[in-house]
Amino acid sequence: MNKRRTDALVIGSGLSGLTAAALLAKRGLRVTLVEQHFQPGGSCGAFRRDGRTFDQGTAMLFGFGERGFNPHRFVMNELEEPISVIKHKQLYRLNYAGTPITFDENLDDYLDQLSRLFPEDIDGIRAFYEYISDLYFNVVVADPVCVSPSEIPRTEGIKMFLRHPIRNLRLFSLFSKSAGDLMRKFVSSERVIEFFSKLTSTYCYTLLDETPAILAVTMFMDNHHGGSYYPLGSSQQLPGKLEKSLEENGGDILYESRAEKILFYDGKPAGAVVRTHEGMIQIDAEDIVYGGTLLSFYDKLVPQEHRDPGKVEWVKNLSMTYPSVVLYCVVDAEIIPKNVLPIEMMADNPHSLDEKEVTMYTFSIADPSLCRPGEHVVMAIGPSLKPWPSPDDPTYRGSDYTEQKEGERQRLLEVLESHFPGFKNALRLSMVATPSTIERYTMKERGCVAGPKQSMGQDLLKRQHAASEWPSLFFCGEATVMGTGSPAVTISGISAANLVLRKRRLKEYRWKPDLNDMVETLESKAPQLRFDNSGGVLPSLNMITGEIEVELHDLASSCHWCDPARCTKDCPASIDIRSIMRRLECGNTFGARKRLSESLGVSQVFPCKQCSAYCENACSSRHSDHSSVLIQKTLLSLERNF
Repeated sequence: MNKRRTDALVIGSGLSGLTAAALLAKRGLRVTLVEQHFQPGGSCGAFRRDGRTFDQGTAMLFGFGERGFNPHRFVMNELEEPISVIKHKQLYRLNYAGTPITFDENLDDYLDQLSRLFPEDIDGIRAFYEYISDLYFNVVVADPVCVSPSEIPRTEGIKMFLRHPIRNLRLFSLFSKSAGDLMRKFVSSERVIEFFSKLTSTYCYTLLDETPAILAVTMFMDNHHGGSYYPLGSSQQLPGKLEKSLEENGGDILYESRAEKILFYDGKPAGAVVRTHEGMIQIDAEDIVYGGTLLSFYDKLVPQEHRDPGKVEWVKNLSMTYPSVVLYCVVDAEIIPKNVLPIEMMADNPHSLDEKEVTMYTFSIADPSLCRPGEHVVMAIGPSLKPWPSPDDPTYRGSDYTEQKEGERQRLLEVLESHFPGFKNALRLSMVATPSTIERYTMKERGCVAGPKQSMGQDLLKRQHAASEWPSLFFCGEATVMGTGSPAVTISGISAANLVLRKRRLKEYRWKPDLNDMVETLESKAPQLRFDNSGGVLPSLNMITGEIEVELHDLASSCHWCDPARCTKDCPASIDIRSIMRRLECGNTFGARKRLSESLGVSQVFPCKQCSAYCENACSSRHSDHSSVLIQKTLLSLERNF
């Protein structure tokens, strides 16, 4: 078995693992990241079909603002990695039992809408928001922190407490209360409780009485003060920028590589056995950061002799969020009314969470380069309450599974049709990712993308912390933090990186006001569309400068990132074309050149000048766009200029 050594081994390239890896590499550590998929991002990524770009899942991105929690902005600034994001004018709209409620930055406008829905309770609702606003602005975001509270050094925590002792005591009193307990101090109407239960369920699949009060304070306020953003060019740009920083700072990424077993020396984790497409390798590491699911770690990766049966049982008994199902569509643009927001939440049933609770994302409203003129790409995601087979189950992709999958496609289309009559007739393309699909690509058991529920009994201090029972192993991901979504998992990645640095007595990452701002914020919409020589729409440029870099971006951006990659299969040199093209679209010319060198191996003989372009003959774009991606021209330019 081949062996290699690294300072820090990171398992999983979701946003949490990528964040931890990039921050550690920035501090000079040798970092190796292993990922079972062929591209980074986990749930936050994109794929292409017939020239359109679809966000896989995570795409409602808070955390890029200048107010409230802004971990994404913090990380980009610390990494000195430029990124362009589109700020949505309104955060989103909740279509609540036939009544549209728009969540705006102006809290008074939002409360005015609620006054029409709950006229007899509006005074209590306003008092509730005054109470949580005081805690939010004077405690939660008064001392900006971008790590999990459980990972704040004790001395620093004491200083923070003493700056606002009375308010902090008030905040601490909420740890034992649910959001329902807190709200009922101000209102007694069950209609109001149902409405706010719908807000918590759309975020974390928990009702108000299940949701910790401390989480609701942040959730309800960030709805207005944090801002909602979309990375210019697709959500793939965010993990792409983290990957770029990691590689530029000397980190290595092994894609299509799966950790099979954690290695122990002297009773502590010290590496892993990893299955790659070239065979098994052993990676020894002084520290390990694990970003996968807890169940997979404790029940599969840890050898039997090192397992704590009590811990395994605790993990197995965690209550998980509902499995998710995702519908991807291309529709005629005219079917989407002009006043529709990029994010629309459908909550038809005010009384309980059911399968009609669907969130629709139409990010081509903000970034038209995601599709062709005259159409929109739509993603609709919601819970699926049916049992689904594991990807390893023999019934996966069988006739029963195919029939059930088609049933989910029709069900979700009916939900969208009920809100946008004529939607089904306007379809140009539709696809479904079932919980089985999600598990296959992200390794999240049963397609539960949000991990363990954010519920009472599984709240902040009762979740898995970044520190583990072993001094050399650290956790990150949705199971380790309070809150759901991309800001929460990014905070978990920062926390894990800081614990590694703390152990090594290196400088940790702390919020400071004088960082150079690397985030370019575009208001409401992407710049004007750009077209290639054949009239095709080019993806929006995301902070990519330099004539050669822009040329490479435009050449690479027509790649479909196919699975399987037929271009590589037919390439005589087996060049990893898909991976190179994806990096170039994110402006990562260094990583693209490095991957090209790795593909060529020790000979470093560049074969493309004399090649008959077998890769282009195999390119899937020949079928959808009637012309191949200019792979040979792209690789020649990359080899010549870098």
